[in-house]
Amino acid sequence: MVLAPPQPRFDVHPAREEDLAAAFTLAARERDENPWIDRVPDILRNAVDGDGEYSACIATQDGEIVGLGAFGMVAGTVGTAIVHGVIVASHCRREGVGQKILLYIATELSKAGARVIFAEVPGDPCMMRYRALLLAYGFIEEARIEDYYRDGIPQIISRLDR
Repeated sequence: MVLAPPQPRFDVHPAREEDLAAAFTLAARERDENPWIDRVPDILRNAVDGDGEYSACIATQDGEIVGLGAFGMVAGTVGTAIVHGVIVASHCRREGVGQKILLYIATELSKAGARVIFAEVPGDPCMMRYRALLLAYGFIEEARIEDYYRDGIPQIISRLDR
């Protein structure tokens, strides 16, 4: 009998003040590869400060922060939410961290009354993994606005119905 290797265990929890330094470090490391995540540290800070507009979660493995997600309800709407971003440490990709973060986000947004969740993603090649993660989770590409960010970089709007 051949046994499958044990699956890595991840914990996902709301972002806390004590998570911020390591989360900011993770975001800074990933920024070299993905310049589109510049807003994530501010969103994390606002989520931890409890401003009500943003929420964030942290994925840990053996006490190390290996991923994070930023999300929230869209102000002025009823039942509409948005995923601002998901970051997974490069050494933990393809291990289910991103899927677990999206599950946590979708669950929290459903509890908050979300009926639809959007993700607005630049159509930049460096965003391919993130777009693939969204599609694998069940998001569908709803719309594309050509040259939105700059010439040749569209905005891709993906949607997940709850």
